[in-house]
This record gives sequence, C-alpha cells and structure tokens, in this order.
Amino acid sequence: MSMMSTLSAIAAVGAVAALLSANANQSERNAAAQAQLARPEPIPAFAQSVNAKIAAYAAAAGPNAPAATASADGVSLRSVGFDFPASDRAFPPGENVDVVTNNCTACHSPGMILTQPKLTAANWTVEVNKMRGTYKAPVPDDAVPQIVAYLTALPVAK
Repeated sequence: MSMMSTLSAIAAVGAVAALLSANANQSERNAAAQAQLARPEPIPAFAQSVNAKIAAYAAAAGPNAPAATASADGVSLRSVGFDFPASDRAFPPGENVDVVTNNCTACHSPGMILTQPKLTAANWTVEVNKMRGTYKAPVPDDAVPQIVAYLTALPVAK
C-alpha cells in the first residue's frame, strides 16, 4: 500500500469514526460526512494506464480527426459523434438571465429548461445543487440563488 493510500485510508477511518461518535453533535457529523464524500477516490492503476493511452491517442489525432478505433491492452474504443438538437428558443429577458445562460446552457438548451414544470424556489435549489453535486456542474455558490430566482420567476411552461 502506498503512503498516499495509507494516508487516505487513515483519513477515511477518522471520518467514519467522527460519523459514528456518540459525542459528536449533528454539525460535526455533517462535516465529517461531507469530508468523506469530498475525498477524492484513488484511480486504479489499470484506469490510469487506459486514460494515459486515450489521452496520447487524442493528442496525436488532433481536434479534427475523423472517427477512428483505438485498441490497447485488450480495450477497443470507437469514436462516435452526435449532434444536439438545435434549439430555436431563447430565454426571455429578466434579471439573472445572463447567469442562467452562462451556467446552465453548457448542458441544457433553453428549450429544455423552458419546458420544465413550474417549481418552487426550494425545488429549484435542490435541482441546481443536484447539478452541482451529482453531475459536477461548475456553478459557483453565489450563482445558485440567482439561477433559482430566474427559474422561479419564469411563467408556466406551455
């Protein structure tokens, strides 16, 4: 076991101990749980090897390479392409429209967002935080209330 793996295991045991401690208050248990969830998972050696080969292939192929197949160590990858459907819709003007455009349209078209059911601010907050936590959307903390305010103010989808 490497030194980093050992330290990681020790940190994990400490976090679990804090979670289970009868003397820890809820805030301490929450902090320990968050620390455990935020701990980066080690990348297995085989995945590091495959990732390195994929990166080398992609770098050699360049950005305009045609579809291709690459094989290494018994793993074959075939490049595929897809096009997102064109969205002819735009966000209606409003306060924080630029924050929504800059943070949400990397993954969602305006048409997709504008056809969502009417949600409360609390529901939108859960959804935005799900995008940040589960899907790792790079939305800054201070943008969340602005996004929620804009989405909550939208008229009911038609």
